[in-house]
Amino acid sequence: MTHKERLYKALKSECEAEINEALLTMDMCMTHATAIGEHTSEHFLAEASKALDKLANSRDKLDTLESYTDGSSLFNKQQQLND
Repeated sequence: MTHKERLYKALKSECEAEINEALLTMDMCMTHATAIGEHTSEHFLAEASKALDKLANSRDKLDTLESYTDGSSLFNKQQQLND
């Protein structure tokens, strides 16, 4: 395995782990209320909101990583900057 392939796998695994952690937190907020330390509506909302942010951010990072990978090497697409 090349260094680039190992880096890609590590980044992808990190994103997938964050996605799963966020989904677990949202599941716990929605179905296992006793798993959340504070039982106030404000705390449930705050925890669910943080998990949703983490899910969206992690999904976005994974999509970005995958969109810049063409299967043979990393970051072959030229990055275009807006002027």
